[in-house]
Parts: sequence; structure tokens; C-alpha cells
Amino acid sequence: MDAFKAYDIRGRYPGDWNSSDVYKIGYFLPKLLKTKEILVGRDARLTSDEIFCHLSRGIRDAGANVLNMGLSTTPMVYWATSHLGLKASVQITASHNPAEYNGLKVSTADAMPVGYENGLNKIHRWMGEKDIIRSANPGSTEKIDLGDEYLAFMRAHAAVPAGLKIAVDCS
Repeated sequence: MDAFKAYDIRGRYPGDWNSSDVYKIGYFLPKLLKTKEILVGRDARLTSDEIFCHLSRGIRDAGANVLNMGLSTTPMVYWATSHLGLKASVQITASHNPAEYNGLKVSTADAMPVGYENGLNKIHRWMGEKDIIRSANPGSTEKIDLGDEYLAFMRAHAAVPAGLKIAVDCS
């Protein structure tokens, strides 16, 4: 699998990685991050919903719960990880890469990134060495909506001086 990079997991999906890889990554994340709960958000790429399904099934089969943030930005997921005091989160995104790419940005407590040298290398190795043994007590998925709280946080830290006009081009 060619999708493991220094700071994330990213590549052509499917191609560099596939649904089986995503499931295994999900399955091993709770063990790596020593948690029973993982926040997962995703961007609007066409493959993000599919990746979410396989990732969350792996997490649940390992016996951990998924907090489903739904459509979200990477900064929202980082904020929510810290705001909720969680030990783990994943943002499904390939950032600036073309549409045929997708990926996973993994974080631990305080939204600290998990890269290849501090954990993803273990998952990469475990995917080839360890068996998948589904938990007798699978986890669940809970939908959470933090949109209003996140906007309040942003408004409190982004005051716009009176009379200033701002335009944003998100393309």
C-alpha cells in the first residue's frame, strides 16, 4: 500500500489504497491511540462517505465508538478534538490534492498529529502482520453537531472591525 506518507495517509482512492485498507486502519486506530472513542469528520470529496463507512466499521469492530462529525473542515476536527477532550480523531481529506485522491489525517489528544514516525508506521506494519479479531462488544456510531459551537468559537476570535468589508473566494 503506497498511501502512507510522513504526516498522513493519502493517495489515489481506490488505487494507492482501497476499502480493505481503510477498514484495517480503522480497526487498528483504537489500539494505537489507546482509546475507545474516535471523532471522525470528512470533506466533500465523492469518496469521503465510502471511506467513512469502512473506517467507522473497522473502529466499531475493534470495540470502540465513532463520533460522526459529518461534513467538516480539518480545523473543525482539530478544534473539536481539543474542545471535547478526546484522545483521537480522524479527518477524511486529501487536502489540496486532485479529486481522485483522498486521505486520513490522524490526531491524538490535544489534536496533536500522528504521522508515520510516531504511530502510522505501526498501523502500516500491523496491517500485514496482525489478524482482525472482531470484538465481542462492538462499538457504536453517534452523530454529533458542533457547528454552532464552532462558529461561536470562531466569532469570539475573529472580530471584524466596523466598516471593514471582507470577501472570500473558496475555490
